[in-house]
Amino acid sequence: MEINFYENETIYVVDTSALIMLEYTYKYDNQVFKAIWEEIEDLIPTGCFRTIDFVEDEINSYEGKEDFLKKWIKKWKKHFVHKTDTASITASIPIINEEFNTGFLDAKKQSQGKEEADPYLLGYCKTHDYVLITNESKTKPNKIPAIAEKNGIKCIDINDFLKERGLRMERRKGNKH
Repeated sequence: MEINFYENETIYVVDTSALIMLEYTYKYDNQVFKAIWEEIEDLIPTGCFRTIDFVEDEINSYEGKEDFLKKWIKKWKKHFVHKTDTASITASIPIINEEFNTGFLDAKKQSQGKEEADPYLLGYCKTHDYVLITNESKTKPNKIPAIAEKNGIKCIDINDFLKERGLRMERRKGNKH
C-alpha cells in the first residue's frame, strides 16, 4: 500500500493524451502559462500529480521530433513516474476483457505485442481511488472517460484539473493602451 502523507489531497494521475495536450496548448516556456507548470511541479514531489510507468514508456517510444515531454518526465521521474503495482494490474484485467472488442485497445499496438497504458491507468486509479486526467473524447463509448465512468473512476480533463486547482488567467484592469 502506498503511503500518502497528504491524506486529504486529491491524487491526480495523468495519461499520455493529457500530457501531450498540456505541452501543446500551454507551452512550458511561455510566461503566460508559467503558473500552470508551477502548480504541477509543486504537486509532483508531494505525490499528488503523477503517472505510471506505462505512460512513461508511451512517451519515450514516441519517435517524432518533439522531445520536451521525454526530457520533462526524465527530470521529474523520481516522484512523477510510479510503478504499476500488482493490485492495479489485477484490476485492469477485467477492464481489458470487457473492452477487448470495443476498439478501446489499440489494434496496432496489440498486433505488435506492445502494452498500452490506458487499461493500467484505469486499474491504477480504480485500485487507489485516484483521479484520472485524460484528454480523450468524452462522447465516444470506447475512450477512457466512458470506461472510467463504467468502472466508478473519477475522470477529468486538463481544464477540469485547472479549475479544481483554482488556476485561472486574470486580466489586469485599468491598463488602457
